[in-house]
Amino acid sequence: MIEEVFKDLDQIDLGERVLDVGAGWGTTTGYLLRRGLRVWAVDVDPGSVSYLRSLFKDFVEAGLLEVRLAPAEALPFGDNAFDSVVSVAAAHHFKDVEAALREMDRVAKRLVVIYDWTPESAGVTNPHSAEELEAKMRKVAAVAQERGYVFARRRLWYRLTKQKI
Repeated sequence: MIEEVFKDLDQIDLGERVLDVGAGWGTTTGYLLRRGLRVWAVDVDPGSVSYLRSLFKDFVEAGLLEVRLAPAEALPFGDNAFDSVVSVAAAHHFKDVEAALREMDRVAKRLVVIYDWTPESAGVTNPHSAEELEAKMRKVAAVAQERGYVFARRRLWYRLTKQKI
């Protein structure tokens, strides 16, 4: 899934300043840094935050990456702080989908792009059940579409995109 997602994301102009929401163990953060972007990464897990700071120590020291402990539902940044917000394989973990999307919309100046797993990916790319992923996908897609996002579904993943300007 990740290779397909990054291939899809390669086609999108993210600007120069990007926030990675739900950064986890850094797969997306690393991808964004390899694209030459200035990256901020947030996650709710203190272990992930510590790991990211260590893994990408050189980027942190160079001022190209900032990592913070924060939930998607309460992002510690100002309005329009980033050109784009990206979230990959984290939406199914959001406790309050409406609040998370509202926050991502608030801090993104140009674009929000969210990718997550479809029910078909259960047991293939992740440990979640098809029923769990189906329910979460329906919830996230419904809330996102109410907020003006465009929904696109592939076999193992889906994308939600909101172009702001």
